[in-house]
Amino acid sequence: MRGRLLALACLCGLIGPGQVVLADTLATDISSHLVQISSSFTGTSLLVFGAVEAEGPGRRDVVVVLRGPERPVTVRRKEHRFGIWLNASATTYGGVPGFFAVATTRPLDQVAAPGELARHQLDIPYLRLEANTTTPDPAADADFRGALVRLKTAEGLYGGAALPVTFSAANLFRAEFRVPSNMPPGSYKVEAYLYRDGELVAAQSSPLFVDKSGLERRLFTLSRQRPAIYATVAIILAVAAGWLAAYVFRRP
Repeated sequence: MRGRLLALACLCGLIGPGQVVLADTLATDISSHLVQISSSFTGTSLLVFGAVEAEGPGRRDVVVVLRGPERPVTVRRKEHRFGIWLNASATTYGGVPGFFAVATTRPLDQVAAPGELARHQLDIPYLRLEANTTTPDPAADADFRGALVRLKTAEGLYGGAALPVTFSAANLFRAEFRVPSNMPPGSYKVEAYLYRDGELVAAQSSPLFVDKSGLERRLFTLSRQRPAIYATVAIILAVAAGWLAAYVFRRP
């Protein structure tokens, strides 16, 4: 395949006769493409491993990103009015990843320029969060974005849970992510980027699915497909539990 590409480049005049083209390649995989969440799930580790075929001189860096699933998120601001705290204003952002973690061989500011990091959203400040308003107030938008990131970080869903990318041999690397117990179900992507002297030379993406199993899956499916039935059952169970507690602990 590489020979065909080189021949095509020669025919198109992209490279001259006898000119050497150095191409790096990247191959990755993950330890599991499915994470099942049950009532006893306390989190797990996800191993991303791969190999780099490097040709020519230069400093190579590998960046691995685990992100997803993307859903709209509404951020509300509470204000103290009439002696109580009320939800005064809100902003909804689209395409917000429920989980985001990065592993890298070096600090990202040493791997590539800020423009390159922003192009592929390789860090939390570069996430493209689109607000639902056409004329957002820059100051208010910054406050809402900051609150969103703080909440996700406090829940352990943003920023942490990743070890650095390490090379176990000349061209073999690995990165380990800690999957928390509150990881939202859905479709995720594991993205690997290979940089040479700050330039992106190869990239690869692998799917990851996080799903509930057992009774949790049936209840989750019922809440999405039959919300009225789910709400009715939940109310009946709550009333029954309250009545049972009152009966058991009533005074003689």
